[in-house]
Amino acid sequence: MKKKIWEAAVMVLLVLSVTLNLILLCFCLGLKKQNTQLSGEISAIPQQVDASLQTALARIDALQNESQSITSYFSIDFGALEKGMADTKVRFALKEMAAGSTVRVGWYDGEKEQTQEARPAENGFFEADLTIPVTCRNGTISLIYNDGSTDTVEIPEPNLDVFSHYLIQWNAYGDLGWHRTGGSLETTFTANAEISSTGPDSNKGSRAMLYLYRNEELLEKTLLFENAYGYSNNGSCLETTFTPEDGDILSLRLVITDTLGYTYEKTLDQLLIPDKGAVPEFDPSFDRAGGMRIIPPED
Repeated sequence: MKKKIWEAAVMVLLVLSVTLNLILLCFCLGLKKQNTQLSGEISAIPQQVDASLQTALARIDALQNESQSITSYFSIDFGALEKGMADTKVRFALKEMAAGSTVRVGWYDGEKEQTQEARPAENGFFEADLTIPVTCRNGTISLIYNDGSTDTVEIPEPNLDVFSHYLIQWNAYGDLGWHRTGGSLETTFTANAEISSTGPDSNKGSRAMLYLYRNEELLEKTLLFENAYGYSNNGSCLETTFTPEDGDILSLRLVITDTLGYTYEKTLDQLLIPDKGAVPEFDPSFDRAGGMRIIPPED
Protein backbone atom coordinates (compact mmCIF):
# COMPACT_ATOMS: atom_id res chain seq x y z
CA MET A 1 0.00 0.00 0.00
CA LYS A 2 2.77 2.39 0.96
CA LYS A 3 4.58 1.51 -2.24
CA LYS A 4 1.55 2.51 -4.35
CA ILE A 5 1.21 5.77 -2.46
CA TRP A 6 4.89 6.44 -3.04
CA GLU A 7 4.59 5.70 -6.76
CA ALA A 8 1.56 8.00 -7.04
CA ALA A 9 3.42 10.79 -5.25
CA VAL A 10 6.41 10.40 -7.55
CA MET A 11 4.08 10.54 -10.59
CA VAL A 12 2.42 13.71 -9.31
CA LEU A 13 5.80 15.33 -8.71
CA LEU A 14 6.93 14.31 -12.18
CA VAL A 15 3.82 15.83 -13.79
CA LEU A 16 4.27 19.01 -11.74
CA SER A 17 7.92 19.21 -12.78
CA VAL A 18 7.11 18.83 -16.47
CA THR A 19 4.31 21.39 -16.19
CA LEU A 20 6.57 23.88 -14.44
CA ASN A 21 9.27 23.37 -17.07
CA LEU A 22 6.73 24.02 -19.86
CA ILE A 23 5.50 27.13 -18.11
CA LEU A 24 9.08 28.32 -17.65
CA LEU A 25 9.86 27.60 -21.31
CA CYS A 26 6.81 29.60 -22.48
CA PHE A 27 7.79 32.42 -20.17
CA CYS A 28 11.34 32.47 -21.59
CA LEU A 29 10.04 32.44 -25.15
CA GLY A 30 7.75 35.35 -24.31
CA LEU A 31 10.64 37.29 -22.83
CA LYS A 32 12.72 36.61 -25.95
CA LYS A 33 9.92 37.89 -28.21
CA GLN A 34 9.48 41.00 -26.07
CA ASN A 35 13.23 41.55 -26.09
CA THR A 36 13.33 41.28 -29.91
CA GLN A 37 10.46 43.74 -30.27
CA LEU A 38 12.03 46.13 -27.77
CA SER A 39 15.39 45.86 -29.51
CA GLY A 40 13.74 46.72 -32.85
CA GLU A 41 11.92 49.68 -31.34
CA ILE A 42 15.12 50.95 -29.76
CA SER A 43 16.98 50.59 -33.09
CA ALA A 44 14.27 52.61 -34.83
CA ILE A 45 14.46 55.49 -32.36
CA PRO A 46 17.54 57.17 -33.95
CA GLN A 47 15.91 57.01 -37.40
CA GLN A 48 12.67 58.44 -36.05
CA VAL A 49 14.54 61.20 -34.25
CA ASP A 50 16.57 61.96 -37.39
CA ALA A 51 13.42 62.10 -39.55
CA SER A 52 11.70 64.38 -37.06
CA LEU A 53 14.78 66.59 -36.88
CA GLN A 54 15.00 66.83 -40.68
CA THR A 55 11.30 67.73 -40.88
CA ALA A 56 11.73 70.39 -38.23
CA LEU A 57 14.80 71.84 -39.95
CA ALA A 58 12.98 71.90 -43.29
CA ARG A 59 10.04 73.68 -41.68
CA ILE A 60 12.35 76.22 -40.00
CA ASP A 61 14.12 76.81 -43.34
CA ALA A 62 10.77 77.29 -45.11
CA LEU A 63 9.58 79.74 -42.46
CA GLN A 64 12.87 81.63 -42.66
CA ASN A 65 12.64 81.88 -46.45
CA GLU A 66 9.03 83.01 -46.17
CA SER A 67 9.92 85.70 -43.68
CA GLN A 68 12.72 86.96 -45.94
CA SER A 69 10.62 86.84 -49.10
CA ILE A 70 9.61 90.12 -50.71
CA THR A 71 6.42 88.59 -52.13
CA SER A 72 3.15 87.54 -50.53
CA TYR A 73 1.83 85.87 -53.72
CA PHE A 74 3.34 84.48 -56.91
CA SER A 75 1.90 82.55 -59.88
CA ILE A 76 2.72 81.57 -63.46
CA ASP A 77 0.16 81.08 -66.25
CA PHE A 78 1.14 79.59 -69.61
CA GLY A 79 -0.66 80.84 -72.71
CA ALA A 80 -0.32 80.50 -76.46
CA LEU A 81 2.60 78.74 -78.11
CA GLU A 82 3.95 80.32 -81.29
CA LYS A 83 7.18 79.77 -83.23
CA GLY A 84 8.73 77.82 -80.39
CA MET A 85 8.04 80.51 -77.79
CA ALA A 86 5.51 80.21 -74.96
CA ASP A 87 3.54 83.22 -73.77
CA THR A 88 4.02 83.24 -69.99
CA LYS A 89 2.24 85.59 -67.61
CA VAL A 90 3.85 86.19 -64.21
CA ARG A 91 1.61 87.61 -61.49
CA PHE A 92 2.74 88.53 -57.98
CA ALA A 93 2.14 90.77 -54.98
CA LEU A 94 4.80 92.49 -52.86
CA LYS A 95 4.69 92.56 -49.09
CA GLU A 96 5.61 96.24 -49.24
CA MET A 97 6.82 98.71 -51.84
CA ALA A 98 8.44 102.05 -51.09
CA ALA A 99 7.68 105.18 -53.08
CA GLY A 100 9.89 105.49 -56.14
CA SER A 101 10.81 101.81 -56.19
CA THR A 102 10.59 99.49 -59.20
CA VAL A 103 10.39 95.74 -59.76
CA ARG A 104 11.54 93.79 -62.79
CA VAL A 105 10.85 90.19 -63.82
CA GLY A 106 13.40 88.03 -65.59
CA TRP A 107 13.87 84.48 -66.80
CA TYR A 108 17.03 82.51 -67.55
CA ASP A 109 17.38 79.00 -69.03
CA GLY A 110 21.16 78.60 -68.99
CA GLU A 111 21.61 80.08 -72.45
CA LYS A 112 19.07 82.84 -73.03
CA GLU A 113 17.53 85.42 -70.72
CA GLN A 114 14.97 88.22 -70.72
CA THR A 115 14.17 90.94 -68.20
CA GLN A 116 11.39 93.50 -68.21
CA GLU A 117 9.72 95.88 -65.78
CA ALA A 118 6.54 94.63 -64.14
CA ARG A 119 3.36 96.65 -64.57
CA PRO A 120 0.82 97.39 -61.80
CA ALA A 121 -2.41 95.39 -62.01
CA GLU A 122 -5.68 95.51 -60.09
CA ASN A 123 -5.94 94.85 -56.35
CA GLY A 124 -2.29 95.69 -55.71
CA PHE A 125 -0.85 92.96 -57.91
CA PHE A 126 1.92 93.21 -60.50
CA GLU A 127 2.15 91.42 -63.84
CA ALA A 128 4.70 90.77 -66.57
CA ASP A 129 4.32 89.01 -69.92
CA LEU A 130 7.31 86.91 -70.92
CA THR A 131 8.05 84.81 -74.00
CA ILE A 132 10.09 81.76 -73.05
CA PRO A 133 11.44 79.01 -75.34
CA VAL A 134 9.23 75.93 -75.17
CA THR A 135 12.38 73.80 -74.93
CA CYS A 136 13.16 75.30 -71.49
CA ARG A 137 13.24 72.40 -69.00
CA ASN A 138 15.16 73.81 -66.04
CA GLY A 139 15.06 77.58 -66.04
CA THR A 140 14.44 80.22 -63.38
CA ILE A 141 12.16 83.19 -62.94
CA SER A 142 13.50 86.01 -60.77
CA LEU A 143 12.15 89.24 -59.34
CA ILE A 144 14.49 92.23 -59.00
CA TYR A 145 13.18 94.83 -56.56
CA ASN A 146 14.92 98.21 -56.49
CA ASP A 147 14.11 100.63 -53.66
CA GLY A 148 15.89 103.49 -55.42
CA SER A 149 19.40 102.53 -54.44
CA THR A 150 19.66 98.77 -53.85
CA ASP A 151 18.53 95.70 -55.80
CA THR A 152 16.94 92.80 -53.92
CA VAL A 153 16.73 89.62 -55.99
CA GLU A 154 14.33 86.77 -55.27
CA ILE A 155 13.90 83.57 -57.30
CA PRO A 156 10.32 82.41 -56.68
CA GLU A 157 10.56 79.77 -59.43
CA PRO A 158 13.95 77.98 -59.43
CA ASN A 159 12.79 74.99 -61.53
CA LEU A 160 10.93 76.44 -64.48
CA ASP A 161 9.76 73.66 -66.81
CA VAL A 162 8.00 75.02 -69.88
CA PHE A 163 8.64 71.93 -72.02
CA SER A 164 6.45 69.50 -70.06
CA HIS A 165 3.52 71.93 -70.12
CA TYR A 166 3.29 71.77 -73.93
CA LEU A 167 5.52 69.12 -75.48
CA ILE A 168 6.10 65.38 -75.16
CA GLN A 169 9.04 63.53 -73.69
CA TRP A 170 9.49 60.55 -76.01
CA ASN A 171 11.40 57.48 -74.85
CA ALA A 172 12.38 55.70 -78.06
CA TYR A 173 14.58 52.66 -78.58
CA GLY A 174 15.34 50.70 -81.74
CA ASP A 175 17.93 48.46 -83.31
CA LEU A 176 18.96 47.03 -86.65
CA GLY A 177 19.41 43.31 -87.20
CA TRP A 178 20.70 41.37 -90.21
CA HIS A 179 21.15 37.87 -91.64
CA ARG A 180 22.58 36.13 -94.71
CA THR A 181 21.83 32.74 -96.22
CA GLY A 182 23.76 30.29 -98.34
CA GLY A 183 27.08 32.14 -98.11
CA SER A 184 25.76 34.98 -100.24
CA LEU A 185 26.80 38.57 -99.62
CA GLU A 186 23.18 39.59 -100.07
CA THR A 187 22.02 40.75 -96.64
CA THR A 188 18.57 41.14 -95.15
CA PHE A 189 18.33 43.99 -92.67
CA THR A 190 15.48 44.20 -90.17
CA ALA A 191 14.48 46.84 -87.66
CA ASN A 192 12.29 47.10 -84.58
CA ALA A 193 11.33 49.94 -82.26
CA GLU A 194 9.79 50.61 -78.84
CA ILE A 195 8.28 54.02 -78.08
CA SER A 196 6.66 55.42 -74.93
CA SER A 197 5.97 58.95 -73.78
CA THR A 198 5.07 61.33 -70.98
CA GLY A 199 3.44 64.69 -71.57
CA PRO A 200 0.32 66.80 -71.23
CA ASP A 201 -3.05 65.19 -71.96
CA SER A 202 -3.68 67.86 -74.59
CA ASN A 203 -0.85 66.62 -76.81
CA LYS A 204 0.07 63.27 -78.37
CA GLY A 205 1.78 61.83 -81.40
CA SER A 206 -0.29 62.44 -84.51
CA ARG A 207 2.07 60.44 -86.75
CA ALA A 208 5.25 58.40 -86.27
CA MET A 209 7.42 57.18 -89.15
CA LEU A 210 10.46 54.90 -89.12
CA TYR A 211 13.05 55.31 -91.92
CA LEU A 212 16.00 53.17 -92.97
CA TYR A 213 18.77 55.02 -94.80
CA ARG A 214 21.78 53.61 -96.66
CA ASN A 215 24.22 56.47 -96.30
CA GLU A 216 21.77 59.30 -97.16
CA GLU A 217 19.64 57.26 -99.54
CA LEU A 218 16.22 56.23 -98.25
CA LEU A 219 15.76 52.46 -98.55
CA GLU A 220 12.55 51.76 -96.63
CA LYS A 221 9.99 53.50 -94.46
CA THR A 222 7.00 52.42 -92.43
CA LEU A 223 4.20 54.03 -90.46
CA LEU A 224 4.41 53.10 -86.78
CA PHE A 225 1.30 54.83 -85.40
CA GLU A 226 -1.17 57.66 -85.74
CA ASN A 227 -2.87 59.55 -82.88
CA ALA A 228 -1.19 57.56 -80.10
CA TYR A 229 1.21 57.93 -77.18
CA GLY A 230 3.57 55.08 -78.05
CA TYR A 231 4.35 51.94 -80.04
CA SER A 232 5.48 48.39 -79.34
CA ASN A 233 6.07 45.40 -81.63
CA ASN A 234 7.04 41.78 -81.06
CA GLY A 235 8.91 41.32 -84.36
CA SER A 236 10.52 43.38 -87.07
CA CYS A 237 8.54 46.36 -88.30
CA LEU A 238 10.77 47.06 -91.29
CA GLU A 239 12.81 44.82 -93.64
CA THR A 240 14.92 45.18 -96.79
CA THR A 241 17.46 43.06 -98.67
CA PHE A 242 20.49 44.19 -100.72
CA THR A 243 24.21 43.62 -101.13
CA PRO A 244 26.11 46.22 -99.06
CA GLU A 245 29.25 47.98 -100.29
CA ASP A 246 32.44 48.97 -98.52
CA GLY A 247 31.89 51.84 -96.10
CA ASP A 248 28.08 51.71 -96.20
CA ILE A 249 26.38 53.23 -93.19
CA LEU A 250 22.84 52.15 -92.36
CA SER A 251 20.83 54.52 -90.16
CA LEU A 252 17.49 53.84 -88.48
CA ARG A 253 15.70 57.15 -87.96
CA LEU A 254 12.48 57.97 -86.14
CA VAL A 255 10.33 61.01 -86.95
CA ILE A 256 7.28 61.88 -84.82
CA THR A 257 4.91 64.80 -85.31
CA ASP A 258 2.65 65.84 -82.42
CA THR A 259 -0.79 67.43 -82.49
CA LEU A 260 0.75 70.90 -82.06
CA GLY A 261 2.78 70.44 -85.24
CA TYR A 262 6.14 69.97 -83.51
CA THR A 263 8.47 67.36 -85.00
CA TYR A 264 10.76 65.08 -82.98
CA GLU A 265 13.66 63.40 -84.79
CA LYS A 266 16.14 60.83 -83.54
CA THR A 267 18.50 58.24 -85.02
CA LEU A 268 17.86 55.03 -83.09
CA ASP A 269 20.63 52.79 -84.43
CA GLN A 270 23.47 52.84 -86.95
CA LEU A 271 25.49 50.03 -88.56
CA LEU A 272 28.76 50.23 -90.46
CA ILE A 273 29.95 47.90 -93.26
CA PRO A 274 33.76 48.05 -92.89
CA ASP A 275 34.57 45.91 -95.97
CA LYS A 276 32.58 44.22 -98.70
CA GLY A 277 31.54 40.84 -97.37
CA ALA A 278 32.43 41.77 -93.82
CA VAL A 279 30.01 41.39 -90.95
CA PRO A 280 28.00 44.59 -90.30
CA GLU A 281 29.02 46.14 -87.01
CA PHE A 282 27.82 48.89 -84.71
CA ASP A 283 29.09 52.29 -85.85
CA PRO A 284 31.44 53.49 -83.06
CA SER A 285 30.88 57.12 -84.08
CA PHE A 286 27.16 56.87 -83.35
CA ASP A 287 25.88 58.20 -80.00
CA ARG A 288 22.94 55.98 -79.04
CA ALA A 289 22.25 58.11 -75.96
CA GLY A 290 21.81 61.29 -77.97
CA GLY A 291 18.64 63.29 -77.44
CA MET A 292 15.84 64.12 -79.83
CA ARG A 293 15.93 67.07 -82.17
CA ILE A 294 12.79 69.20 -81.82
CA ILE A 295 11.61 71.28 -84.78
CA PRO A 296 8.79 73.84 -84.42
CA PRO A 297 6.04 73.91 -87.07
CA GLU A 298 6.60 76.02 -90.15
CA ASP A 299 4.75 79.31 -90.51
